[in-house]
Amino acid sequence: MVTKQKLIYAALALSLALNLFFIGAAANYTMKWRGFANDAEWIDKRLSRAEERVVGQLDGADKALARRVFKERRPDLLGALADLRAARKAFRASLSVEEPNPQDITNALNRSQAAAQKLNENLHGALRDMGSGLSPEARAKIAAHMMRGHRSD
Repeated sequence: MVTKQKLIYAALALSLALNLFFIGAAANYTMKWRGFANDAEWIDKRLSRAEERVVGQLDGADKALARRVFKERRPDLLGALADLRAARKAFRASLSVEEPNPQDITNALNRSQAAAQKLNENLHGALRDMGSGLSPEARAKIAAHMMRGHRSD
């Protein structure tokens, strides 16, 4: 038979476990949130993840070509991503003042557009460099991977 004392201990253990779970989850998300503040690290991780998604589809010489292209384009891509985030941050800051200055807003939007264009050019350049050098099988594999989850028109 279960005594009152055993029930109290079980409730305390359950309460402790739940508290530790929630405190751990909060600490984990706090650390992730702090990581977002460091733009360069966040951008670098995001670019590395995208690179691995592409390179993971390839084998042999195709994989080596993709890694080489990413290595060559990485500084430009990181710079473009950092410029884009900085421009968007400046835009948000220009809107958040009590009396927004239209010239500041326009300048921030122009910076954002220029950074997005630079990013677009570098990204498409990397894809063009890879696409022109990959084997037909590798191109077909990447195309099939990109088509997953998209409805056919």
